Amino acid sequence: MPTENKVRTPRRTTLFFKYFRITMAIILVTIMSIGIVFLIFLTNYWTVSSVTSLKSNAKSIASTAEALFINRKMETDSAESNLILCNSLSMVSASINADVFMTDATGKIILCKDHINAKMEVINDGKCPVHDGYKMPERIVAKLKEGGYHTLDTLTDPHGKLYVVVGEPIEYEGKTVGAIFAVAPVLETLGPYTVEIFKLFGGASTVSIVLAIILIYVFSYRLTKPLEEMSRITKLYARGDFSQRIILRGNDELTDLARNLNAMGRSLSVLEDSRRSFVANVSHELKTPMTSISGFIDGILDGTISPSEEKAYLRIVSDEVKRLSSLVMTMLMLSKIEAGEEELELEETEINELLFDALLNFEKSIEEAKIKVEGFEKMKRVKVFADEKMLYQVVYNLYDNALKFTNVGGTIEVGLEERQDRAYVSISNTGEGIMHRELERVFERFYKTDKSRSQHVEGVGLGLNLVKNIVELHGGEVSVSSDPGLVTTFSFWIPKNQ
Repeated sequence: MPTENKVRTPRRTTLFFKYFRITMAIILVTIMSIGIVFLIFLTNYWTVSSVTSLKSNAKSIASTAEALFINRKMETDSAESNLILCNSLSMVSASINADVFMTDATGKIILCKDHINAKMEVINDGKCPVHDGYKMPERIVAKLKEGGYHTLDTLTDPHGKLYVVVGEPIEYEGKTVGAIFAVAPVLETLGPYTVEIFKLFGGASTVSIVLAIILIYVFSYRLTKPLEEMSRITKLYARGDFSQRIILRGNDELTDLARNLNAMGRSLSVLEDSRRSFVANVSHELKTPMTSISGFIDGILDGTISPSEEKAYLRIVSDEVKRLSSLVMTMLMLSKIEAGEEELELEETEINELLFDALLNFEKSIEEAKIKVEGFEKMKRVKVFADEKMLYQVVYNLYDNALKFTNVGGTIEVGLEERQDRAYVSISNTGEGIMHRELERVFERFYKTDKSRSQHVEGVGLGLNLVKNIVELHGGEVSVSSDPGLVTTFSFWIPKNQ
């Protein structure tokens, strides 16, 4: 049987542990780097200190030897001179924890601390079991003839142990007759010193790491907790629940992100409410005329409606079809404008004539409501380059909106003026007006103001949104102001030349 290839889901790692691990790794690398730098610094410091100490003492003994040569003590009383030098070598070796000895000009050791005992007596017949037969390497002796010399060298140690080697020449009558060497093993001297220092460093580092773990854990939790909350909220938004909000704390980038997510939630909530309202309104707006159309046609077909009444009912059917067509066309136009597919067909247009022509569509409604229309008597002729059909739709929608909310016997005032390179249009109506809390939302798609302000409010809340989109497509702006209970004014301007 063929085997199925199972896709392995990668193990999920939370942001908290990622941040925690990365921060801890950085701290550990930093501590290790500090330790390495500190070790290098410590080694260099110890080397310089050791060289300085060894060189100072070696030079002191070399000066003593030169003085003995000058006073010819080495020739007249070599035994006493040897005791003096061996004693100096013994005391200095003990004080600086190093092996200090004297060689001849070839590098062969001739005097050391092991030639005498504590009572200043020559032992082993003047022979040293440690140094006898040992000779300093020629490379070091050659360098020494050029003056004082120091280096790190393994000498002839079979195990390759490293030593700090300091040499000072003994000069007599312009010649190098010997040398004083001070040799200190690096590991035996530096090791204990370094161990103690690193014990302190290790203890301090351990305490620091423990504290760092605690602090990083706390700060990582506090840093990622808001992100987890945001993740939870966005999942709710994805499921369509826009009721939750993030509690804002602090004033940093995460707070800004949370604030933006809250704003997005509010916007999505408004959009969802508008969508539901739109679906309900469109369903109603489509269902009502479709039901009427279906009922009237069925009535004509089955003979319920008499032939004498058919024309009247067919006229109603025609009106309902036109209303449906207008609704569909409005939605299509909005979709094209937002998709950037609607192009302006610019032509010279007289706005004053367009305002008058559009108003004639509402002549019957104006007469029935006994509404007074003002403004045309003082209106001047203003020409613009615009899409006449679209501009007509703007004016038509504003008239339609004004008539819906004008009180019986009220007034509609139409204004038109020209300022520099712009044409300004205003349509005002008396009535209950618009509440201030609703002013900023009247141009939103699907939004409908409080229906209680008018007994004959119709529509799905697309008219003013279409006005806004068409005006902005012309490069203009639309606005609204209202004095509740008195007057409401919708205004827009467009450039005279596109």
